[in-house]
Amino acid sequence: MGRGVPEQIGASAVELRRRFDTGPMSRVQTVAVAVTVALSALDGYDVLSVTFAAPAISHDWGLGKGALGVLLSAGLAGMAIGSLALAPLADVMGRRRMVLASLTLMAVGMLLSAIAPGVRELALWRVATGLGIGAMVAVINPLAAEFANARRRALALSCMTVGYPMGGVLGGLASSILLANFGWRSVFLAGSIAAALMIPVVLMLLPEPLAFLLARPRRDGLARANLLMARCRQPSIDQLPPPPLRSDAGYRAVFARDRVGTTVRITAANLLYVVMVYFLFSWLPQTLADAGFAPATASLVAATLNLAGILGGVTLGVLARSVGLKRLTVAFVGVAGLATAMLGLVPASLPVIVAVAATAGFFVFGGMSGLYATMSASFATEARASGTGFAIGVGRVGSAAAPAAAGWLFANGFDRSWVSLAFGMSALLAATLLSLRSRSSP
Repeated sequence: MGRGVPEQIGASAVELRRRFDTGPMSRVQTVAVAVTVALSALDGYDVLSVTFAAPAISHDWGLGKGALGVLLSAGLAGMAIGSLALAPLADVMGRRRMVLASLTLMAVGMLLSAIAPGVRELALWRVATGLGIGAMVAVINPLAAEFANARRRALALSCMTVGYPMGGVLGGLASSILLANFGWRSVFLAGSIAAALMIPVVLMLLPEPLAFLLARPRRDGLARANLLMARCRQPSIDQLPPPPLRSDAGYRAVFARDRVGTTVRITAANLLYVVMVYFLFSWLPQTLADAGFAPATASLVAATLNLAGILGGVTLGVLARSVGLKRLTVAFVGVAGLATAMLGLVPASLPVIVAVAATAGFFVFGGMSGLYATMSASFATEARASGTGFAIGVGRVGSAAAPAAAGWLFANGFDRSWVSLAFGMSALLAATLLSLRSRSSP
């Protein structure tokens, strides 16, 4: 049928979703995925903004390492709460509304961070910013999946995931200019402006996906669904399909008897993997400095890791359809663990360390892309934001604990080889869990 011609009455939700899965991606769908990439990049900037500004904040306010550590952890704590408590609301109120609410929280939190008079106030506003970031990360994952067709879904999720390191790289460059010319407060102010500018972008370019409109029908549901289908060059329908027989949503659906096995397995795999990832991000510059390298060299190696990660995430997305998402994700996560362990074992030779760090970055972010795609496929539409939010939220708890755990190991006499090996083994355990299939797996 041509565009705008009503489809026969009685088309099921499965048939409508299959139409989007098998058809080519329209410009509206492609642009919507691009918006999730931009939102992910904004998340990357906002998360790392405090690390960019930390040396200047510490100098201006005379902070010790204890107070600075609390400040660095505040945003991560807020992210955990946002993923666990706010993200499930997206399965009730809508993905788009939750994105707008998250952007508002981030814009206000970053603005108040820029004018905070002391460390306590700054830590509080970092928690508020983290609430928005945590909810955002959990929601843009299902958004990217729901706007992509089946052929491009893994690539769309990979591009969304690598937006994070892109935001980190670009944010690092921008922050170096801002810090040199305007001081540390400008780093937070820039993040607030960027979040505010994304609000009209979302309003114009990011509609509510069809999957949510069908899963949670409203009085104007038919008009909204037909408007979206027309924009996506799909035939209209005369009536909405009957609502799903299963009305469970949120955590009730995530922990239903036939799904709890998948929820536990995916959450545990993500937790084990994120523990390794945040150990690597947090301690790589310091371990290199301890090995005798200059701080500028350590930063260069960290940038190399992020740049290689962008390539790794895109590579997984391109290969996932031909090789298989599960097989590729298990391989990437496992190799990321091995590469992290190797960083603690190789000699203090810059070319060798750069090569291993680039390898680690390639597989770390590729593995994260695959893990996010696996999360999205593991939960039904009516519970996708809740399930993803729960898994990511538990992972955020691990991300906050990992740097402290590594510090405790170093303080108790373990050298970088043993600590790197321990965290590398965490990723290998994650790969093992991902290779399994619980009875409730989709």
